[in-house]
Amino acid sequence: MNKEQLSSWYSILLSGLIFLHALLLFLLFWQDQVNLPWVFQATGRLHPLILHLPIGMGVLLPFVHLLRRPLGEHAFYLSFRFVLYLTAFGSALTALLGFFLSQESGFEPELLVFHQWAGLAVSWFYFLQLVLFDRLMLNPQQALIASILGVILLSLAGHGGANITHGENYLTELLQTETDVKAPTGESKLFEGAIQPILEKKCVSCHNDQKTKGQLNMSSVAKMLQGGKHGDLWKAGDVSNSLFLKRAHLPLEHKEHMPPKGKSQLTPNEILLLEAWVKDGASLDKKIKAYAPASQVAKLVSTIFASPAKLEIPKREYPFSAASDADIEAVNSPFCSVYPMSSDAPALQADFYVAKRFELKTLENLSKVADQVVGINLAKMPIQDENLNILAQFGNLEKLNLNFTEIQGANLKALLANKKLISLSLSGTKISASQLQPLITQLPQLKEVFLWNTSIPLEQIASWKKTYPKIHWEQGFVQTEEKLMINPPILVNENFFLGPQERVNFKHTIKGTTIHYTLDKEQEPDSLGTLITQGPIDIPAFTVVKALATKPGWLASKVVKNTFYKYQFVPDSVYLLTQNEVKWQAKGASTLKDLVQGKRDIRGIANETWIGFQQQDADALFEFKQAKAVKGVTVSYLRKQDSNIFPPLEIEIWAGNSPKALKKLASVKPEQPEENGGYSPQAINIPLPASSYTHYRMLAKRIKRFPAYVKDKTNPAIIKLDEVLFY
Repeated sequence: MNKEQLSSWYSILLSGLIFLHALLLFLLFWQDQVNLPWVFQATGRLHPLILHLPIGMGVLLPFVHLLRRPLGEHAFYLSFRFVLYLTAFGSALTALLGFFLSQESGFEPELLVFHQWAGLAVSWFYFLQLVLFDRLMLNPQQALIASILGVILLSLAGHGGANITHGENYLTELLQTETDVKAPTGESKLFEGAIQPILEKKCVSCHNDQKTKGQLNMSSVAKMLQGGKHGDLWKAGDVSNSLFLKRAHLPLEHKEHMPPKGKSQLTPNEILLLEAWVKDGASLDKKIKAYAPASQVAKLVSTIFASPAKLEIPKREYPFSAASDADIEAVNSPFCSVYPMSSDAPALQADFYVAKRFELKTLENLSKVADQVVGINLAKMPIQDENLNILAQFGNLEKLNLNFTEIQGANLKALLANKKLISLSLSGTKISASQLQPLITQLPQLKEVFLWNTSIPLEQIASWKKTYPKIHWEQGFVQTEEKLMINPPILVNENFFLGPQERVNFKHTIKGTTIHYTLDKEQEPDSLGTLITQGPIDIPAFTVVKALATKPGWLASKVVKNTFYKYQFVPDSVYLLTQNEVKWQAKGASTLKDLVQGKRDIRGIANETWIGFQQQDADALFEFKQAKAVKGVTVSYLRKQDSNIFPPLEIEIWAGNSPKALKKLASVKPEQPEENGGYSPQAINIPLPASSYTHYRMLAKRIKRFPAYVKDKTNPAIIKLDEVLFY
């Protein structure tokens, strides 16, 4: 390529750079009004790929100066100019693609603004450096200083991008070593020592104070418990309905899989530990040593974080040999599962299922492996006092669960034969304190006793706690003077648009709970003067329903608030009498009757739930094939003053049996906001005089004069409508 051709190419590149920088300024200053087609948003995903070009070229620029003498002045000038052109063009293209990418949701606004302007600064810096070097001939020393400043700017912009995609600790976490993470011990709380470190390592980079994807912040326990826009992070005891576990089990390619593809994934052992913790009740206070050494939790913590010695979970040694595979197979049945407690120990656990299928001979049959059985679970089985003698054959029995069996306690002394018993569960039985006392004093290794829901007085259990402090006494929930807050009512409805026969329905999981509610948006529900649900709640029209739960002995729950839209009739046809704006066309006239609730805008994606009017008032005609006795009309509109979207100044309702013979039935003026504000869906009920018509007209007039707090008064105010409902 000769000098003239090269100069021509440089001129084309310079013209392209001028265009790109003008476009960047326009897009950034007017980004709130920009609505990009999906193809540009898709192109924006090339941003992480292209950004390596200006970074590499920008870092190379200072090193070109090292070749100045070997190359000679002329060759140095050509080389530096070529790299500078590539850097400037790559910076501009990267900034443009970054803007396209920013139209997607899920980025923290403050971090995004910093990164956008830092990227623009990098692009303009190299563009101006190019112009000065190419036209005004900066000397080599000045060009070197500018190149070093460029690297500093690149670092700042890159750091801002890393904060957005990886979290603020992305760079510093590389400096951590395994010794920085304190290994949990048996005295550590399981959540604090094992669960929280996993969440911090795999989740907090996307869910923190600076970046709250899905409105979920996991930077502290208190913020985790608040959940996100999709609900609570976990549900104690319910693995299948715990959100973070459901997301972890989705296919890696699924858009809702967490952590997202490209991030450090949860290991199988970490998932198993999280599941075991949730299944056990998701306690924030339970210590690791409270779990049996051979339990799944203890083993997983040991595997993930440290050696068994560090966790103070010693390997169990048993004084008996393993049972043969044939014997283990012989004692297993469809309703009794006998299995090794670990792969490297001879101890066996026997679990019984389905009370109606229980047979004593199955329990007696365990004699074939009597020496190896250390745990028996007979909870809810029809075991009676006279059957306890069968258990005497298990000389190595350590854990026995008799919860909710039929024993009365008369033959409880038969368990004195089980000298190695460590854990005894008798909850839900009818035993007495005097029947249990001999076991407490004569079983030397007894460490825990479960007695909740028995007739043994709490005073007696309190006395045992003092006399036998080495035994853990589990008595269940004990009512104290301190009251707990009951959880709020649960809304059964899945749809907020209610048809003629549909009602609002709440439920509660705790028996004996009373649900109080109000239908007045200005009134808060309380435990005295408000309505009480006796079943589904009927509402006449658009209504804000507030509800709380109460129960004797508990503090009242938090108030839950839900907005419902009621309709009796759906028009057969809708016609727009004025033209809506093309960029807010939604589904056209049918938007006003599609019974789809208005949603927030997502950058780069067309919003088909709100129809907008700016140059004209909103005027629509609704037609019924047969006359309807409409009692009123509900008009749903958007209030978003920071984008000049205001409520209608006035809404008129006209009606008649012909489009050419309509009369005005009602006129209302929605309340106008007195201060600036963001996204806020609103609705107003407009009662109509008793009548029956086939055609109804809704005219919503725009405000003509902005309030004083509006800064941009250049363009007319906007009306955005969602639904027009007839009740």
